[in-house]
Amino acid sequence: MNKLAYLLLLSLSIHRYDGVPRNAGDLSLRPVRWTVVGGSSPRDVVSGRTVPITVQVDIAKGWHIYSLTQKSGGPIPLRLELVGAADVVVRGVINAPKPERTFDKNFGIETELYSGNVKFTIPVGVPGHSLAGIRRFQIAARYQVCSDKVCLPSRTDTLDAAIRIAGRR
Repeated sequence: MNKLAYLLLLSLSIHRYDGVPRNAGDLSLRPVRWTVVGGSSPRDVVSGRTVPITVQVDIAKGWHIYSLTQKSGGPIPLRLELVGAADVVVRGVINAPKPERTFDKNFGIETELYSGNVKFTIPVGVPGHSLAGIRRFQIAARYQVCSDKVCLPSRTDTLDAAIRIAGRR
């Protein structure tokens, strides 16, 4: 009978976790979720040109991440990079909303942070000599997420993306 009770309790305690917060207990595990706006379908770009790709971060209530322009000496700033395709690069400045500025007593410095739902637009470019075709790559988002009481270790989440390169017209 003890084995049956153990198996029943074990089956009740196991659940599938897909990174989406379901309750307050899960929020501490993954308070940040990234998505590519419009999905991962290839965006069209002409060789030598740039196409914007927008990513959105959904940050759970009570948590925040730090800006792309956060000064050193404190929390780890957000970094967005393209990985996986040699001829796909960030060309220009990533468009980001103005961060909230606040003094963070945990770090003892002024910080720049984002909370809630925030969008960043990345200018994705390809050189003029790139061959036509589809390039699959990832957008790597490195960040540190904190609440007013605790900071989680920095992490890097990756998002699948693609562009379809057409020859010059």
